[in-house]
Amino acid sequence: MGIIDHSISGDHASDFKWVIKRAIDFLFSAMLLVFLMPVILIIATLIFSESRGNPIFSQKRVGKNGKLFTIYKIRTLYRHHFGLFQDQPDPYRVTPIGKYLRRSKLDELPQLFNILLGDMSFVGPRPFIPFEFDFDENLRTGRVLIKPGLTGVAQVSGNTKLGKSNIAWMDIWYVKNYSLGLDIKILIFTLTAIVKGENQYDDPFNLHNKLPVKSYTDL
Repeated sequence: MGIIDHSISGDHASDFKWVIKRAIDFLFSAMLLVFLMPVILIIATLIFSESRGNPIFSQKRVGKNGKLFTIYKIRTLYRHHFGLFQDQPDPYRVTPIGKYLRRSKLDELPQLFNILLGDMSFVGPRPFIPFEFDFDENLRTGRVLIKPGLTGVAQVSGNTKLGKSNIAWMDIWYVKNYSLGLDIKILIFTLTAIVKGENQYDDPFNLHNKLPVKSYTDL
C-alpha cells in the first residue's frame, strides 16, 4: 500500500470550533453517563455471569498528537484461563451476549468515560492500536491532530470495506470539513447504520467517487 498525501494546511486542531466541540463532548458525555450508568452496570453483570472475569476490556490506543490513552469497552469475548481457543478467530470466542453487544454497539458505551476525560470525542477518526500506528505511515498524518472518535465518516460510509487508505482519506476529509452540523449528521447516520446493520454500504456524503483507492481491496 502506497503512502497517500494526507497533509493539512493551517492549525486546524487549534481553531475555536474545536473548543466548542470539546465543550459539547463534555456536557453530553456527562449527561449520558448519568442516564446510561444503570444500563452499563446491567450489561457488565450479564457479561460477568456468562464468562467470569473483568467485564470491562481496556487497551492502549493512540490519541491526539500520538499520545497513548486507555480505551474502555464492555468485554465481549470469553475469558479462558487456560488458553483454550485462544488462537481461534473472534466469532468462535464471542459470547452470546457479546454478539448482540457488538451488533448493537452497546459494548462501546464505556467509551463515554473516555469522552468525558477528554481522550476521545463523539465523532472523529477511530483510535489506532499502537503497533498499527508505528507500522503504517498513512496513520501518522493529520488524523492525529484531533481526538479520536466513537464514530466517524468512514464508519457510516462502508467502514472496513473501504480499506485503510480510503478510511485515512475520509478521516482527513473530516478534519478539513469539520462543523457541528457535520457531527450531527454523522451521529444520525451512525444510529441509522446500527439499525440497518453494519454491513450496509452507504455513501451519505458522496465521497466514494473521490476515494484514492477505487477497488476497495486495500485492506
